[in-house]
Amino acid sequence: MSKTASEMDQHQYKMAEILFDDAYYTYEFDVTTGMIGSEIVGRNGYNYTKAATVCSFDDMVQRVLYGNNSNVEFTIDSGMQELSCAALLKAYEEGKRRVEIKLHSKQPHAYHRLTYLLDRDEQTGHIMAYVLCQDITDTEKQWIRENSCAQRELEDTDSILSCAGVGIWHITLFDNEKPSMKASGKMRELLGIGDEELSGEEIYEKWYAGIKPSSLPSVEASVTGMIENGISENTYVWVHPILGERYVRCGGTSQYIEGKGYILRGYHSDVSETINSDMKQKQLLADALEETKKQKQLLQQALDNYKQADYDRRRDFLTGLRNRQDMYELLQDDLSGKRDEINAMFMMDIDNFKMLNDNYGHVAGDECLKKIGEALIHYGKANDMYFYRYGGEEMLGISFGGKKTPDEVAQELVSLIYDLQLRRDDMETGVVTVSLGYTSDNSHYEKMIDKADNAMYRAKSNGKNRAVCFENMQK
Repeated sequence: MSKTASEMDQHQYKMAEILFDDAYYTYEFDVTTGMIGSEIVGRNGYNYTKAATVCSFDDMVQRVLYGNNSNVEFTIDSGMQELSCAALLKAYEEGKRRVEIKLHSKQPHAYHRLTYLLDRDEQTGHIMAYVLCQDITDTEKQWIRENSCAQRELEDTDSILSCAGVGIWHITLFDNEKPSMKASGKMRELLGIGDEELSGEEIYEKWYAGIKPSSLPSVEASVTGMIENGISENTYVWVHPILGERYVRCGGTSQYIEGKGYILRGYHSDVSETINSDMKQKQLLADALEETKKQKQLLQQALDNYKQADYDRRRDFLTGLRNRQDMYELLQDDLSGKRDEINAMFMMDIDNFKMLNDNYGHVAGDECLKKIGEALIHYGKANDMYFYRYGGEEMLGISFGGKKTPDEVAQELVSLIYDLQLRRDDMETGVVTVSLGYTSDNSHYEKMIDKADNAMYRAKSNGKNRAVCFENMQK
C-alpha cells in the first residue's frame, strides 16, 4: 500500500531529523514487515538496493553481512546478538531506541557506523527504523594507529618497569563501547590474572571489581582528573584475589580521539609495603606522642602537687593567711626584689581574744579568725599587700607601695574588722575589733616588725580599736 502525502511528509520530517551533513547515506524501512521503504544510495551514487536486487531488510543483511563471500566484518554495540528485524523488534520492546553497528569493509579498506533509530508509526502501529550511515574510516584508522603505538609502548616499557614492580595499562573509554583495558605482563601479575585468556573488557572488569568500595570515589575522581586535566595520580585500596587488600599507587594521562572518546595510559604499582611501613612509623610516633603526653600529664600532676604542697607549707591552715615561715623567706630573699618594694608593716591583734574564747568557746574563736583571714586576703589582693598569721590572734600586714598611704591603710584595716560585725556582747563595742600598730621606716626590715608590734601595744593601751604609727610615738 502506497503512503499518502501526509504520511510522506511525516516520514520526510523524521528523516530530516537524523540527516547529518557527513552522512554517507540514509534510508528507512518497516521493521514489522521487514520491507525497505526507500532506496539506499551512497554519497558516491552507488545504489545498494538495486545492486542487491532485494527489498527485504533481512535478505539484504543476510547477503551483505552473513553471506559466504561477505567482505565485511561487523560489531553490534547495543547488546544484540545479531542484526535482523526480529532482533530490532526485541530491542524496541526492551526499551532501546538506538542500535549501532560498526562495519569494516576489507576491500576497499573502510569503516562505517550504522545507527538505527527506532520509532512507532502512529498510523500503522508498525515499528519503523530510520538508518544513518557515517564514514568513520579516518577516525578508526587513527584509533588503530594510537592503539598500535600504545601496544608498542607497553611492550617497550614493561621489561624495564617490571623490575621496579610497576605495571603498565592502557584503557579505552569510547562512546557506545564497553571500557577495555590492555595490561602489560607485570600489570597482569599485579591484577592476579597471570596468563588467563581474557578480553580487554574482561581485564577492565577484573580491575574495576577489585576496587574497594570506600576507594571508588577517589578512583572515579582520579579518572575525571585525567580526562579534564590530562594527568592525575591517586593511591587507593585494591583487593587482590589472593593477597587481599593492597595499597596501589596509580597515575596516568589521557588523550582524546575525535569521534570516539578517550584513551587513558598509566602505571599501577603495589605500594603496600611502603604504606604499611609508613603506617607503622606513624603508629610508633603516635604511641611516642601518647607516652610523652602521659609523661607530661604526670609531670604536670607532680608540679601541681608540689605547688599545692608549697602553698600549704606557706599558709596557715585555719585562716588561709600566709604563715611566719613564708614571711621570713620573703625578708631573707636577696634575689626576688620583692623585699625591696616594702614600704610599711602593720601588726594587729584581736582585742580581748582570750575573753572571746572563754565566753564563746574555741569554735567561735576559730570562726572569728577565719572570717578575719578571708577579709584580709581580699583586701591584700586589692591593695598590693601580704597578710600573715604571726601568732595566735596576731596578724602582720606588709605593704608593697600601693596607691594608699600607710596612714590610710591603717585606718581602713581597723574599720574593715569593725565592719565585719562579728558579734560579741562582752565588749562595749558589741563587735570584734583590733588594735593596730604600724611603721613606714623600712631601713631595716627585721626591726620593722618590732616597731609595728610596739605601736600595736600602744594602741591597746590607748583604748583598743584603733591604729598607732610608731614614728608618731617618738614625737
